[in-house]
Amino acid sequence: MEELQEELQPVARTCTKCEAVVPEGQKYCSSCGYPENGSIEEKAKFNAEAVMTRSKQREAPSRIRGARNTLFVVGGLMLLGGLVYYFLNDDIASLIAGGVLAIVFLILGFWSQQKPLIAIVLGLLVYLTNIVLAAIVEPSTIARGIIIKVVIIVFLIKGINSALHLRKSQPS
Repeated sequence: MEELQEELQPVARTCTKCEAVVPEGQKYCSSCGYPENGSIEEKAKFNAEAVMTRSKQREAPSRIRGARNTLFVVGGLMLLGGLVYYFLNDDIASLIAGGVLAIVFLILGFWSQQKPLIAIVLGLLVYLTNIVLAAIVEPSTIARGIIIKVVIIVFLIKGINSALHLRKSQPS
């Protein structure tokens, strides 16, 4: 009788990825999500996604560092721009604005070591706000340095994406 009961009970398998118990009839491992009882295509897709996730995790610190360096560069450019406008136009307001923006970007650059996501997002917002305000005052500034502006925005967005990915992959 006991042998019959043992035969009737579902057989549990062990997940090949995390070695958790996967009950018979359950397609996915409840621990890691691996499709233990799934098709070959599902298993290949799971493995490919795992490889991509590890690749993004390896790249994230480098991209965040690139965004941090971009914040420092933008700070230097703001200070340089303020100095140039001051000496060309004898405009103290440009010098002060450039100095304040330079300090803001330097602070955000240093802060990005502790809180990369929020610091880089704020850096992007301040940078875009500066571009918009400059365009309102003088519309021709949109076209000036467009390649540099795009490169800065791309570096900051890549840093934000990497910081988001790193935050999502870290255990709570």
